Amino acid sequence: MTRLDLIEMECTSCKNIIFGDKNADYWYCGICGKRIDIKMSAELQEKENKLKAKESELKIRENALRKKEAELKEKEEIIKALENGEELIKPKAPVTPTFKATQTADGAVPTLVRPDTVLNNPEMKFTNLASDANKKPATTTPVTPVAPTPAKPVTSVTPAPVKPVTPVTPAPVKLVTPVAPAPVKPAEPVKPELKPELPKTDTEVPTLQNKKPKAPTPATDGKPKEFEMNEHTLVKYNTLNPNIVKVNLPANIWRIGSGAFRGNTNITSVVCSDNVKEICDSAFMDCTSLMEVTLSNEIRKINFKTFNGCEKLKSITIPESVKEIMCDSMVCGLEEIVFKSARTTWEQASDAADASFAIDKNGNGKGVSRFIFRGVEYKAVDVFKHGCLTNYFKANGLCQYCGSKFSFVNGKCPNCKTKKDY
Repeated sequence: MTRLDLIEMECTSCKNIIFGDKNADYWYCGICGKRIDIKMSAELQEKENKLKAKESELKIRENALRKKEAELKEKEEIIKALENGEELIKPKAPVTPTFKATQTADGAVPTLVRPDTVLNNPEMKFTNLASDANKKPATTTPVTPVAPTPAKPVTSVTPAPVKPVTPVTPAPVKLVTPVAPAPVKPAEPVKPELKPELPKTDTEVPTLQNKKPKAPTPATDGKPKEFEMNEHTLVKYNTLNPNIVKVNLPANIWRIGSGAFRGNTNITSVVCSDNVKEICDSAFMDCTSLMEVTLSNEIRKINFKTFNGCEKLKSITIPESVKEIMCDSMVCGLEEIVFKSARTTWEQASDAADASFAIDKNGNGKGVSRFIFRGVEYKAVDVFKHGCLTNYFKANGLCQYCGSKFSFVNGKCPNCKTKKDY
């Protein structure tokens, strides 16, 4: 049994603390079964970066739109004011008052030039902080009167005599007789020369070169196609080349129809793409040469008689996404089944026709003899009657998620760190 490099994390669905493989891309919660992505792929990271860039670009555009909206509102107000015969006056920014002191004689208190206050009121007197004894009377400098300068007499200017302008007689205008345009002859269309092809035989009629040839009919008309499709459903697979024994389903197939490969004795291997979500009844029934099948991680159920009659199919891996294996779906040459999930159920009827697969009860090599889960082999005879690996682990006191023994100290699984809850 291989030991995993575990990491502690919280389930995004049930908010429980679980442990998963540190090196895996994703893990499934053992309590609610929710898939948790451990490593973000490069594509998702690139998409996240693009979304962030778009978000910042949208914010810039939003700010620009808000500015334009404010400008439009201002223009609308101006238009409304003009229609009403009013004039829109923008409010001016408040002006902070400036204080200027006038120059005075020594000892005088300066006056402040501030018209919006009462500081310049003539009735208001300023008192000096010093005592009356230290006061000094303001000395004013006498102003010497200035004698006015005598005005000079203005001499009148005699205007110059104006010469009369002689009128100019206009030259006579000559009338121009219009010239009629010469008639333009329409250009004659150029007729293409039709060159006949030379006949190959004496009885063949010559054909013209400009005659449109008929569209060639495709070579595949009337012949069966390899993948007969109905939208995204594979209806029928046809073996066109007998040398092709391994089939890789294309990505446009989402559903394998009922009996799509039924009775095909040529194919030995089938690989389903990750887009295949359903395999219908009897899809691979009686494919006697089929030895290997790779199922996608999106399939939820193995339907009725899916691999019935596939004699050379000895081993198959059931993905973790599969919840149920229907009755008579894998009654074939299987000897071992590899389970990715312990919760995958099957039909454990005693009759082989009603069971999901046949069990090798006598050890004669006819039927499934072993189950493999996380690298550990279990006898199919002991596990089969429980219907799923989870019920088998509970019956033997093991961890229902991984099949490990619980610790006697704290009652937790040493592998997945879950506590025994049954």
